[in-house]
Amino acid sequence: MIDLLQCARDRDPPMIQRHGSEELEAELNRLQEVARERRSVDRFARAAAEAFLWLVLTGVCAKLLWDSVRMPFVFYALVLVDALLLVDAVRSLRRARAELREESEALRRLRDLRARLGIDPPGARP
Repeated sequence: MIDLLQCARDRDPPMIQRHGSEELEAELNRLQEVARERRSVDRFARAAAEAFLWLVLTGVCAKLLWDSVRMPFVFYALVLVDALLLVDAVRSLRRARAELREESEALRRLRDLRARLGIDPPGARP
């Protein structure tokens, strides 16, 4: 025979406390998707690759400028590509930094929301 010493109402609440708010759970799902994407990492990688290519191409252009008596036609095309690489690298870096700020804010809101819903204890994560 099973003997229940306490009534179900008198027991400790479960670890996850549902507050009945569908809005909070919808926001939790949305923030989890945003946190999973991490687009800023790809942008930083693109900016680094373009900066490296820009440096190499700048060296090639400098070598052509130094060694040539008359500028070859290819030099001007290389300078144009070099300038475009620099502009795109700076643009990618700025976008990456902006996306990193957005991702950091979304992660902070996700931690706050998880603590508010009772999924994580408030002091579990910094």
